[in-house]
Amino acid sequence: MSARVQEPPIRSYIHYDPERTDYSLTGEELKELREGGQNLWKDVCLVAVSVGIPCLINAIAETIQQSSFALTLSMFLNYLVGVLGLALGVVFSIAWRRSHRSLQSLIDAIKHKPKMQIVPDVVNVGALPIARVAEATEAYVQQPEVAA
Repeated sequence: MSARVQEPPIRSYIHYDPERTDYSLTGEELKELREGGQNLWKDVCLVAVSVGIPCLINAIAETIQQSSFALTLSMFLNYLVGVLGLALGVVFSIAWRRSHRSLQSLIDAIKHKPKMQIVPDVVNVGALPIARVAEATEAYVQQPEVAA
């Protein structure tokens, strides 16, 4: 028969900051927040502007270098891509701004939900699921070992 070393019981603690504000979310609100954080308009806007500006600069530089204006294929394409890139960048930035406003209004609605104050003396910590797990763990550790 081997002697079993009694290990100290495992304890779980919850540290609570009374100055902290927690918000409850519905599943739909959480889904909208997730989708709002993955804003495709912002990415497309940045790509369009980052392509449009260099093309426009290149077209202007090529125009300045010429002594007499002669439209070449490269100049035409640079002007075309530059102007289209900047125009699409403006359109996508407007769409990005609108979607950002709807996300901000959702966040404001969550923040303005009715508040419930939790008083630490009133809350039964034993009712929390983590406390039940800790009690079950303590009971399991304290069981005597069965000799084989």
